[in-house]
Amino acid sequence: MNQYVQQDFSEIVDQFIARYCRLGAGLNISDRMLFPAFRAFWTVTETETLPPALLGQFRVAMAERGFRSHGSKRPRWYGLALHRLTVLSEQEENDSLILDLRGRVPVMRP
Repeated sequence: MNQYVQQDFSEIVDQFIARYCRLGAGLNISDRMLFPAFRAFWTVTETETLPPALLGQFRVAMAERGFRSHGSKRPRWYGLALHRLTVLSEQEENDSLILDLRGRVPVMRP
C-alpha cells in the first residue's frame, strides 16, 4: 500500500482503543490478551504485512498514551480492558484468541 494512503500507526492504535477497549481506573489486561486483539485489528485495517516490530511498536504506543505496564517480558496494562464481547474465548492449549471484532476479523486459529 502506498505510504501516503497507509494510516499512521498511532491513528490505528487510537482507533483500536476507541472501538474495542474500555478505559477506567481499576481495569487491567495482560499483554498476552491485548496484543493478539490489536494484531487482528491491524490485519483487517492494514493491507500491508505485519511489520517485524509490531509488538514493540504497540508497547511503545501504549506507554506514550499513559497506560502503565508492569513486567517487561509479559506486561500487564493498567487503565484499560477489552470490551467483554470482543473476546469470545481463549484457547489455553496454544495461547491464541478467537476474536470477533464485530464481524470484521476472521476467526484466528493455529
